[in-house]
Amino acid sequence: MRTETVAEGETIITILDNNARTMYVYYESTGMVMVMNYQPQESALDETRGITDYNPVILGTETYDGKECMVIQYTVEGATIKMWIWKQYGFPIKVETTSSRGTYIIEYRNVVFNSVTDDVFVLPSGLTTMTFTV
Repeated sequence: MRTETVAEGETIITILDNNARTMYVYYESTGMVMVMNYQPQESALDETRGITDYNPVILGTETYDGKECMVIQYTVEGATIKMWIWKQYGFPIKVETTSSRGTYIIEYRNVVFNSVTDDVFVLPSGLTTMTFTV
């Protein structure tokens, strides 16, 4: 999986290789890449699997970030979860979780589903590499 994030003007490219359990975090402006092993975690698509076990309530449909979404809500372990699921792909583009500790929101923006070539998962050569073992 590859993600690109812009934070404070800095483009950060993260590549996760689940088979190798390796994560690459590449800082474009400095030419530095951090390499570390990791335990695979749920992806955004994984979040929608199994939600039927929690008896979700369909609240309706809503356009969010230009995408037609089904809005659902359910409760798990004392937390109320409201999710905007992009109808076309079954992808949650917004997840709002409210518990006794407060509310936090995860938003996925500029999500595109298309075919990609393998070269998007290859970092440029000549990078400064920092390797971390966890």
